[in-house]
Amino acid sequence: MSQENVELVRNSVRVFNSGGTEAVLSFFSPACVWYTTDRWVDGSVYRGHDGIRTIFAAFTENFDDFSFDLHDLRDAQDRVVALVHMIGRIKGSGSPVSQPIGLVVAEFHDETFGDVRAFASWREALEAVGLEE
Repeated sequence: MSQENVELVRNSVRVFNSGGTEAVLSFFSPACVWYTTDRWVDGSVYRGHDGIRTIFAAFTENFDDFSFDLHDLRDAQDRVVALVHMIGRIKGSGSPVSQPIGLVVAEFHDETFGDVRAFASWREALEAVGLEE
């Protein structure tokens, strides 16, 4: 089952990058929860599909060509760690940005996931599930 979870997360990144927020919502359970990094200033928890829309809008409204560049996926038993770069261009300036972020995805059920925890570094995400770089 864990390889299926890894592929589900991989597919969700691919779908977001090609179709945006509305396209990727089918991967999130209706009761999903997204926990932001400890450096996020606008709130720490986003719930449900409206919450996912809100957190993703913070990026898509401020960056052109915003996407997730998937570096690595790690199976962590009942969780999946996604090591990604958030990339885009700052609106109005065209300046490129790239920020590494670690995502721990959990609560897999019926080809969806219900819990995403964001970490400001890949190391923090890996340590959260007991893995090493």
